[in-house]
Amino acid sequence: MAYVRNGALSLALEERGHGPTQVLFAHGWISARRMWFDVADRLDPERFTAHLLDFRGAGLSDRPAEGHDLEGYASDLRAALAAIPGEVTVVAHSMGGKVAQYVALEPPANFVRMILVAPGSARSFAMDPKHRALAVAAFGSREKIERFQRSAMTRPVPPATMERIVNDALVAHHEHWFGWYDKGRTADFSARLGEIRMPTFVLGGDRDPLAPVSRLAADVASKIAGAVSITLRGVGHNLPVEAPDEVATLISRVA
Repeated sequence: MAYVRNGALSLALEERGHGPTQVLFAHGWISARRMWFDVADRLDPERFTAHLLDFRGAGLSDRPAEGHDLEGYASDLRAALAAIPGEVTVVAHSMGGKVAQYVALEPPANFVRMILVAPGSARSFAMDPKHRALAVAAFGSREKIERFQRSAMTRPVPPATMERIVNDALVAHHEHWFGWYDKGRTADFSARLGEIRMPTFVLGGDRDPLAPVSRLAADVASKIAGAVSITLRGVGHNLPVEAPDEVATLISRVA
């Protein structure tokens, strides 16, 4: 396990493979780098080096009380990019997808390509009291977290995989759960998406209840010049574990 510095913070950045093509994976809300294990394990280690980031408050990274918002997570992603030599493709899921779009507005020189997997939207979402109440009720409860995760998924996943993602949500910092929910989701930079100038791929599942493909088309793919939109059939929100073969195949084709 490697660690990178972001100011006073220590962030976990796990490496897999040793190839010349650099790929940085960014996870979603109440998740961690381990969401990407099934995808990274399917990449050719002779061709790719996969870098799996834990944002602050998640996985093995530090748990500060501050910075659980768009700017804070964007600074984490920039710190990870700064630690990787050469050109980097960022593959980002859900919350991480919103963060990646924000960093792509003024990208570091080595950030050259994005693959957005069921990404969050750059526009603000009004708070849904009912949904937030479900999140409050799920915090710290293995049973409710598993139910919460399964409700966003369509394809079955192996028991060990479900255990992994539930455990990551269980250990996620309280400030991560509710800082992003209350601040990051409401941040709006949608008017600037046209400034992004890098190859971008937007991958969604046709049965995703959280980031439906219609919203990905309207809020993401249509706003970024030249973005390529791809829809997977029979897949929900957690594509990295529901469809790791398809996600790895896309990375292998375009990175």
